[in-house]
Amino acid sequence: MEALPTKTQRRKPTAVRKTEIVDAAMRLVAELGGRGFTTKHLAARVGLTEGAIFRHFPSMEAVADAMIDRMEALLFDGFPPPREGGAPLERLEGFFRRRVSVLADNPHVSRLLLSDHVAMLAGEVHGERVVAMKRRSQGFVRECLRQAAERGELEAGVTSAAGELLVIGAMLAIGHSTAARARGRAKRAALADEVWPLIERALRGSNAPAARTTTRRASR
Repeated sequence: MEALPTKTQRRKPTAVRKTEIVDAAMRLVAELGGRGFTTKHLAARVGLTEGAIFRHFPSMEAVADAMIDRMEALLFDGFPPPREGGAPLERLEGFFRRRVSVLADNPHVSRLLLSDHVAMLAGEVHGERVVAMKRRSQGFVRECLRQAAERGELEAGVTSAAGELLVIGAMLAIGHSTAARARGRAKRAALADEVWPLIERALRGSNAPAARTTTRRASR
């Protein structure tokens, strides 16, 4: 049951409250689709009156815009990994681990990326930003794979399209998985430790090192 507003609720800093409103809106849309994006649902979810929502945002359209800003901030913090961070597949591993962590901590973002709800709510221009986020991630994965292929680090016959599907599909699957979310942060990291070597083995094939110790990176 959604929490009801209370008169005794302590006033929070504006920036904190705005983030709470946006995160709540994202979860509502992820759970209920466009029908969940109402001031009534949103106010109940964050424990405010409907009027209080508009003290922080001039309109629900502004909330929708802020949702896209929030998604972008979560997904692309520290992106892309620096070139000096290692070889192409090492940079790809850093991206994979970081993105898995973000999606597992914010499963509603994974659901929103797989739907068109936010794009429909925010309008055409801002909807294009959601598409651009996907393309930005796909482009990074594709470029890492291209560079790895040039260095002779990929198995013959592994195409960038297949590699991209493998990497991004695994990221979304872990982020969207109820089992992964239930593991807790440390155990989710352990799951990434299990999955990434399998992906790398598939990409490298006969080019894989005889033995490799998987390490957890600070970029995660």
